[in-house]
Amino acid sequence: MSMSRMRLLSTRWKIGIGLLLSAVALLVIFTSTLNAQQTPPPPHWFWGNDMQAYVGATIEAYDQDGAAISESSTTVMRTGEWSLIILTESATRVSFRLVGDNATRETELRDVIRAGFDQISIRAFTTEIDTDDGLTEDPTTIDVRIHARLNPERPARTLEFNLIVNGEAMDPPPSARYLGPGLATDRWFRSSEIDAGNGFIVRIIACKKSNDDVVFGLRVDGHDDIIPKNRRLQNSITHNRWLRSSQIPIPLPTDNQDVVRLGRGDTNCTAAPLAPN
Repeated sequence: MSMSRMRLLSTRWKIGIGLLLSAVALLVIFTSTLNAQQTPPPPHWFWGNDMQAYVGATIEAYDQDGAAISESSTTVMRTGEWSLIILTESATRVSFRLVGDNATRETELRDVIRAGFDQISIRAFTTEIDTDDGLTEDPTTIDVRIHARLNPERPARTLEFNLIVNGEAMDPPPSARYLGPGLATDRWFRSSEIDAGNGFIVRIIACKKSNDDVVFGLRVDGHDDIIPKNRRLQNSITHNRWLRSSQIPIPLPTDNQDVVRLGRGDTNCTAAPLAPN
């Protein structure tokens, strides 16, 4: 066989091997891509095993905006165990709420990561949630809640708020009820006056923190400024759904009562988040 023919065969052999390796590489890439498209990302598994005192109670999951993750709830078993799977598509951070006959408690927000595996003790359910929606029949007391949202018709991140009195939102709402995106931080602002009935004159007060969370409270004639348990609108809120504070029962004030008013830079401008309405 001539040298030229041998070189030709060698060249063809190398080309054939190269094409074969390229085809294998393409097959591997295609298979990996196909598997990535068909296989969802691994979830985060949260669980606990020390809730023997809360057998039959419900564990619910809430995302970083305070909205319930509808597909994520479970019941505490007789062994005190529970578990929930949270997909990264459902939330980036999540809190868990224990809803029992005699207690409603919540955890702090926790990061949701792929293939996560976290055990949560009953000791992590530290935040007490007010779920009493009963209304008082005492004419000398009113039950109020503050509710707030991102207004969908105003400039970006303009907050709107109103007052719920004995279960009904004030209509018309106060004229001064908006907080714009340029709001100064660590300073208490107030709404226009709200006639809540039975002699109660109320203003909603609000303070924006340096992280853009907004804390809400009440200013009622004859009372110290009132800061409810759930009173913080988090800066991560992106929807315009109304959120509400915990319930605030307010008795009529006594005559000539000295009152405390919150001022600029007050350290009480911190709080737990508002709950879904």
